[in-house]
Amino acid sequence: MMAALASLLVRLVHLQLVRGAYLAGIAARQQLATIPLEPHRGRLLDRRGRPLAINVEATSIYAVPAAIPDHRAFAARLSPVLGVPEDDLLQRLKRGRYFAWLARKVRPEVVAAVEALHLGDQIGFRVEDLRAYPNGVLAAHVLGFVGIDNQGLAGVELRYDTLLRGRAGEAVAAHDGMGRVLVETQRIVEDPVDGSDLLLTIDQVIQHIAERELDAAVTRTQARAGVVAAMDIRTGEILALALRPVFDPAAAVRVAPELWTNRAISGVYEPGSTFKVILAAAALDSGLVDPQETFFDPGALQVAGRVIRNATGKKYGAQTMGDVIKHSSNVGSAQIATRLGRAVFHRYVRGFGFGAPTRVDLPGEIAGLVGTPAEWVPPRLQTIAFGQGISVTPLQLLAAVSAIGNRGMLPRPHVVRAVRDRAGRMTAVVGGPSGRRVVRPESAAAVLRMMVRAVEEGSGTLARIDGYRIAGKTGTAQKPAPQGGYDPDRYVASFVGIVPADAPQLAILVILDEPLGAYYGSEIAAPLFREVAAQTLWYLRIPPRTPLGQPRAP
Repeated sequence: MMAALASLLVRLVHLQLVRGAYLAGIAARQQLATIPLEPHRGRLLDRRGRPLAINVEATSIYAVPAAIPDHRAFAARLSPVLGVPEDDLLQRLKRGRYFAWLARKVRPEVVAAVEALHLGDQIGFRVEDLRAYPNGVLAAHVLGFVGIDNQGLAGVELRYDTLLRGRAGEAVAAHDGMGRVLVETQRIVEDPVDGSDLLLTIDQVIQHIAERELDAAVTRTQARAGVVAAMDIRTGEILALALRPVFDPAAAVRVAPELWTNRAISGVYEPGSTFKVILAAAALDSGLVDPQETFFDPGALQVAGRVIRNATGKKYGAQTMGDVIKHSSNVGSAQIATRLGRAVFHRYVRGFGFGAPTRVDLPGEIAGLVGTPAEWVPPRLQTIAFGQGISVTPLQLLAAVSAIGNRGMLPRPHVVRAVRDRAGRMTAVVGGPSGRRVVRPESAAAVLRMMVRAVEEGSGTLARIDGYRIAGKTGTAQKPAPQGGYDPDRYVASFVGIVPADAPQLAILVILDEPLGAYYGSEIAAPLFREVAAQTLWYLRIPPRTPLGQPRAP
């Protein structure tokens, strides 16, 4: 008996003194539950504080598998209510003894239907934040979307996910033998920190104008896709970025992933004659071409065994650089590119930002395809002069043309303007005047005047707006054929312009991809530009320089 008591004493001492702390920890873990406290995700607001992405409350449903006597019968009852196959529910019930998600962020009518089953302790409900986009598809490719746990998956939601997500907190609480948390015992260990709000450069009204007019143009021309982008040339702030086809960010996971692609930064195209603006800037700034020098355009030019012709089939005869831009002469452009040579022209093309990302604060941007000077052997050098044989992104072209209106300074595009905490205090300012010089101010001014002539007298007359001087350039590019060469039946029509030309503020680019019927940029892209630009100028209260209905002075 003494030996038995001694053994028991030794065991007690071992449990209390030697293993006491370890066993107490096990007991605490069995009795206490760690509860993550999710922060509220930051909102996305337009440049005037109007909501573009917010949070709303939604109910999620979970099960307590240990409290369910018959898993298969349980799954059979819930399957038609939740719209989830029985086998999927059974797999979810195997993921935990005391907690297993059944459905996340469901509609109120689904919650009511589950409550009507009176399943008692077998299920529970939890309120979570659901990301909502109150304007539907508006600016979907800029905003992006989130996953089921509110993690950013595309657009601004992904690029600024760390700022938007905030920091989770932590609480502890006791739970009963079935694993249910006893709310009255909950104690907060660390408070959650809500995510920051982002003030975007996007203007909700201008974005709506761009999307509405793009929808109308795509319907009218039966184009496969389209882009409208508007940017403040002084700051690089993107005021609108509209793409078609589009998706609903609130239901993004239910559409084809290719619809998520932001073609303004992740898609390339051959810019066509809009690229002649870059050629003119390079020619004048390098000093290799005098503004008054003339080039003879016979309507066709043979280069390295290839014949280059004007899209209109016309012969323009002797023409200056300004005439080349006004008439959109391919032959004249090829002659000017020959004068520049591969090295000089390539240097300016790269200087304008082509062949490199613009560093816009959106995920997925690509560099485009420029090639090296060694690859620009004739006739590629000459065709690049009028935008064939080079691949650019729409945003690259918009930024490059913005430099013409910005006295030769290339802006850095961006879509986030400022960061605010939940109390509304600014904590960081993003962007602002930035960029680098690509051409001299006088060179940019000369090209701007040529672009005005192209609208007033040349191929861009359908882009004119009463009371305003518009600088712009049309573009019509054949699309490469899969088997090589160019497809005679597929085109990209575009127009890029600066408004108002006498006090440049905005650059606007419109693109219609594979329209049916009329396909020239002068016919279908210029009117789209006019509608977007006219309404935007009115909205921004930029007054006309001449009374409406009166002719402009020469």
